[in-house]
Amino acid sequence: MKRNRLFILASLACLLYSCDLEDDIFGGGRDSKGGAQLSCDNLTFETVDPGNYIEEIHTETGYGPLRVYARARNSDGELETDNRAMLFDSENWTGDDDDLIADWGNVLIIQEIGEENEPNDNRWGGEIEITFPEEVTVRSLRVLDIDNREGDNENNCWAILYNKDGKELHRQQFVPLGNNSRQTIDLGNTSGVTSIKVIFDGEGIIGSGAIDNIEFCVPADGENEEELIGCTRIRTYWLDHADPETETYNAAWNDYREQPFFDSGSTYLQLLQKTPMKGNAYFMLAQSFITAKLSVAGGASTTTEVDEALAGATAYFNKETEPEVAELLVWAGILDAYNEGEIGPGQCRD
Repeated sequence: MKRNRLFILASLACLLYSCDLEDDIFGGGRDSKGGAQLSCDNLTFETVDPGNYIEEIHTETGYGPLRVYARARNSDGELETDNRAMLFDSENWTGDDDDLIADWGNVLIIQEIGEENEPNDNRWGGEIEITFPEEVTVRSLRVLDIDNREGDNENNCWAILYNKDGKELHRQQFVPLGNNSRQTIDLGNTSGVTSIKVIFDGEGIIGSGAIDNIEFCVPADGENEEELIGCTRIRTYWLDHADPETETYNAAWNDYREQPFFDSGSTYLQLLQKTPMKGNAYFMLAQSFITAKLSVAGGASTTTEVDEALAGATAYFNKETEPEVAELLVWAGILDAYNEGEIGPGQCRD
């Protein structure tokens, strides 16, 4: 939403000031919350023949291996310990699984307890865990056949994302849409993920289900995930914590409170105190710039795009460059997103 708003803002400015927006103003590949350049992939389960148990698998581009482990639930509601991760051909179904018919090719199921002759999903459900070889950003996965019928309701099915320390980062419940239903589960473009747990559970006979097409992104070649440290704050916080005579004073102001803001005729504090002036690109950028600089002084890490916006703004305020108005607005928008916690380490919660 933020980027859409920024793009609209910049586009309107371009209409007025004749700038060129043919190239992606946000750099195209910057797709994680931290701003790192990403390369995206899709685990389709097509690199191993159906009918095989799997412990690891690669994507069709060769990325991997991703480790796979599935535990089947028995009729007593307990999870078995052996790996029952099986590939099922949704276009040539076997067993009694006509409810898994789809044009999805191979999908991943939890193999039925006691069934070894052909792929057949476990009627009592279970859990699947997929582990990545590094931290990734997870976008979505597809789910097949989450039932919703009287006595058999798969109303407790989830995808849960974890980091390398086992901390839960995100969870999303599947909607029981009925027999042979298909849905794409949005996993929030969540970064720092090292494993996904998929749970098939609910009321009654609740095992029928399969997953496919796990869409994820990794740092592009030569790029590392940017380490995110600290947190950011918005303009009103800094105004409320600018008086050194109070207990709430934030020492990040020490180097800025009385410092002249370039040749504006105002100090950093005076300029931030002024009522925001819509339509004045210099002023909009200045207030976003000051707010961001204070967060950085307070220990918040930045991202590549934030660093670029700060550097571009500094050169502009020093009268070293004469960028188009649209570019000023884009820098202001990036810094605004940083201050509000939409990119970078996130906003402070206190």
